[in-house]
Amino acid sequence: MDVLVLSIGLLLLILIIYDFFFTTLSGSGAGFISKNVASLTYRAMRKFAGPTNRKTFEYSGMIVNLCVLFVWIVIVWAGLFLVFSYDPDAITNSDSRPANWVERLYFTGYVLSTLGLGNFKPVTPFFEIMTGIFSFFGFIFFTSSMTYLISVSSAVIRKRTLSRSISTLGKTPLEIADKLKNLQPSYRDQQILSLQEQITSHMVSHQAYPVVHFFSHQNPENCFNLNFVRLDEAVTILLKEDKENIAGTTGKDELQLLRSTMSDLLMHMKENFSASLPKPEGYTDVQDLGEAPLDQRRKLLLAMLKSEEFEWSYVK
Repeated sequence: MDVLVLSIGLLLLILIIYDFFFTTLSGSGAGFISKNVASLTYRAMRKFAGPTNRKTFEYSGMIVNLCVLFVWIVIVWAGLFLVFSYDPDAITNSDSRPANWVERLYFTGYVLSTLGLGNFKPVTPFFEIMTGIFSFFGFIFFTSSMTYLISVSSAVIRKRTLSRSISTLGKTPLEIADKLKNLQPSYRDQQILSLQEQITSHMVSHQAYPVVHFFSHQNPENCFNLNFVRLDEAVTILLKEDKENIAGTTGKDELQLLRSTMSDLLMHMKENFSASLPKPEGYTDVQDLGEAPLDQRRKLLLAMLKSEEFEWSYVK
């Protein structure tokens, strides 16, 4: 039984330490635990929100982040507690009395919080080493978490900036398309390339810090998904006009580059956030958005809208 307790504790510690460092330091996405906690939390929050009650979305990213941090702390605390429970007599107080399970739980939290040993101490070499290791880990945990959260905040600011950049062009796809067509050619191309660069930057941040996906906004005009769909529809209009050789349309090369970047972001969303994206009626698995029919592309765009409790009518 004691060996089983030790094995479960070590397994929990290995899993959560890997998940923590992969999420905060790899820049390659989120670990399995973090990814699922974030997705489940966001899906639960959506049940309390809607198009007319959007206050929940103001706090969505913050709550998702707090839930992930909470799960990290609870699991590492539980794992180390089980390790310390392997030998109940190995942790004693100042009178050499073995700690009971509540006192071992207290001692575990005290060690992880880097406050020191308190009025309890380990009395075997194995537990002394474990105490030293996880005192260091507690320091690394808190400093890495703060660095990670600062990076996430910067990525969220870039996401909001991109959303506002699209919103200033217009509130509907037709308005955005007309605004781009009426700009001076050189400035118009510069605007399109600027949007393409911002979307690329957002996609990189999205890949490095997936929790950015769950940051929304109470004001619909500041919501990235809504503005992204409007821009995508505007590009569809412009590409159609270009194909039909209608005078006054924008340059094809810049539009194609923007469209390709937007398709890459959509594919990234589908591949990595399908669990948090609702499946609209008639949804099909889109393999290549660059070649897929427009109705299939729009089904994925509709899934993005529904993830923030919008309908297609909000786009128009």
